[in-house]
Amino acid sequence: MMSAQSQEVRELLREVHYPGFSRDIVAAGFVGDIVAIGPMVEVEFKPDTRDEDKVATMEHEMREVLRRASYADIQIRRAMPYVHEVPLRSAQDLAKEAGRKGGRVEQTASRLMTPLQAEMLEDGELPESDLLAITLGRLDVAPAAGYGPGGPQPLSGPREAISYDIAVPVLQWDIDPHDPEARTVQREIELAGWDYRVWWQAHPRSELLYVSMQAMKEDWVDHDNNAVPHPIGRSEAVNLVYDEQREAVVAIYGTVRDFRPFVKAFSMAYDSVQGEQQDPTAQDPATQDPATHEA
Repeated sequence: MMSAQSQEVRELLREVHYPGFSRDIVAAGFVGDIVAIGPMVEVEFKPDTRDEDKVATMEHEMREVLRRASYADIQIRRAMPYVHEVPLRSAQDLAKEAGRKGGRVEQTASRLMTPLQAEMLEDGELPESDLLAITLGRLDVAPAAGYGPGGPQPLSGPREAISYDIAVPVLQWDIDPHDPEARTVQREIELAGWDYRVWWQAHPRSELLYVSMQAMKEDWVDHDNNAVPHPIGRSEAVNLVYDEQREAVVAIYGTVRDFRPFVKAFSMAYDSVQGEQQDPTAQDPATQDPATHEA
């Protein structure tokens, strides 16, 4: 709760106006938190403009007002201005729209406004064109990086437009998760508090297994000091290629910090399948390890 002295400072700052307008900086939403203790005061200042001259003018007037009120140690902490997802209309655009509508300015759903701009329009004032969003423009447009108004440009580089008829095969392209005839396996492994979902498909013409793994862990979040399980939890993914003939992983890729737990989980899943193949009774759910099962 704001102290009486901090509230007094807020009222004093109502004497400072946004340059060129009748609205004061408090009503405009430029003043944030205030801490005032004796002759010391700190003010959070959030000017909704990038005009440095106007910002300097407002800060000077703030200091003058506070000095006249006997504050000797004055700190003005400037915060980042308002960030917009949609560009604002310029003053020129608003003036043209007002002229088309007989002097009446209306908001449209496709063009959002800041609270400051909306309040000024209600008072019959046209916001100036130096507001932050007008300076920045659309946040989703970066022509230099390939992002235009219509979306990202297609990836460049040569493309094979007809068919792949090169003599060098790409074995991974022969993997089809939807092929009902393919030899596929799915296992769920519990290891060190993580639940691993392991899926692989055997290449039809080699001894390679293409493995896709996902590690899930229940994550907890705090809501008003009450810990509750996150509805999604944490998830990490890794892919690897296992050579059954050499009994080794020949490729592994992903974005995790440590691949070793994934290799361990795969080895547990692979050993469980090998054990089932050697012992047919192991396929009976009643004899399965509760930590692993065929999906």
